[in-house]
Amino acid sequence: MTLRHEVHAQVARQLTWEGNPFVSEVTKSDGQDMSTLSLKKHGTGIVLEYGKVKLALDTGVQGATTLLSHSHTDHIDRLNRADQVVGTKGTFDTCSARGGKLPANRIVVEYQQMIVLNGVNITAINAGHVLGSTMFLIEFENGLSALFTGDFNVVDSIVHERARPVKADVLISEATYGSPSWVFPSRVETHENIVKAAANSLAEGVNPLFNAYSLGKAQEVIALLQNRGINVVSGNRSIDEVCKVYNRHGFDLNQVPITSKDLGGLIERGCAIVTSSPRHTEQHIRRMFGKMESRAIMDRMKPYSLSGWTLGKFRQRGFPLSAHSDYLGLLEFAKGVDPKIVYCFTENAREFSGHLAEAGLNAVPLE
Repeated sequence: MTLRHEVHAQVARQLTWEGNPFVSEVTKSDGQDMSTLSLKKHGTGIVLEYGKVKLALDTGVQGATTLLSHSHTDHIDRLNRADQVVGTKGTFDTCSARGGKLPANRIVVEYQQMIVLNGVNITAINAGHVLGSTMFLIEFENGLSALFTGDFNVVDSIVHERARPVKADVLISEATYGSPSWVFPSRVETHENIVKAAANSLAEGVNPLFNAYSLGKAQEVIALLQNRGINVVSGNRSIDEVCKVYNRHGFDLNQVPITSKDLGGLIERGCAIVTSSPRHTEQHIRRMFGKMESRAIMDRMKPYSLSGWTLGKFRQRGFPLSAHSDYLGLLEFAKGVDPKIVYCFTENAREFSGHLAEAGLNAVPLE
């Protein structure tokens, strides 16, 4: 089955196998030459081809340069296959801190810096997701432009500045929360609710345990709690290593490692624990205090999940603190880019494509 969108001088074509889209193409006429922009899913990323240009987006392909948006594990697939990898220092530093193997051939870019690869202008733009996260504006010789978002957030946090749209002919956008059911409360409200939960728990003699990703949200909640005068213990080594990177990039995170000799005193006096692995946190405590005492310590903890998914399908006790844009943020960002066509990837890509079409934007899901 072939689905066609006529978009001014461009034609978008989506090919499907048994109803599952896997390749999309845009063809642009520039007078005498016809070049085709092809987007194909590859592992957890995307391969982009346009004329003689081949780029891998958040994945590695032999014979191609990879544009790496950030270092979360679902975006660093097959990097060992890449000829070279373009990313920010923050991305490479956090990748290393979390145990990732850095590619040997790296091109380090800064925000708003443009580099030229094979005649293509590539500009790194802040994505607002985690430290170093990057959108890439790709401008071809004949004038066609494409913006690849990676994961992005249009709301400021304590430690990350929000992403802002830039004009492009083609938008390649994540759609993680691309359903109207995912509309988050304001960041300020979520922050206040987190602090209130921590303070109330401590007043009851209970230590709050916040479960957050080790890169991005853990640093945000640590900064939030320490700014409100609450002692913070990091629940696992991965968070500590990433916090060191944030501090090298100008932040001032003062969490206490769970391996600290003063852990017992902190727990007794009252502290918040931020962890990306409650199981590892419990194992650390058991090694330090023994089975019986560690059980008593864990019984005096109140767990909270920090994730956008707490609004819906997981229903854990917690707060919708997300490093992604919600539905309204995704929609407004796409309108701000004002593309001739949008390609959506990640969860909810198909549904979000439908909502974009309702808003007057040509859209195709890549998965």
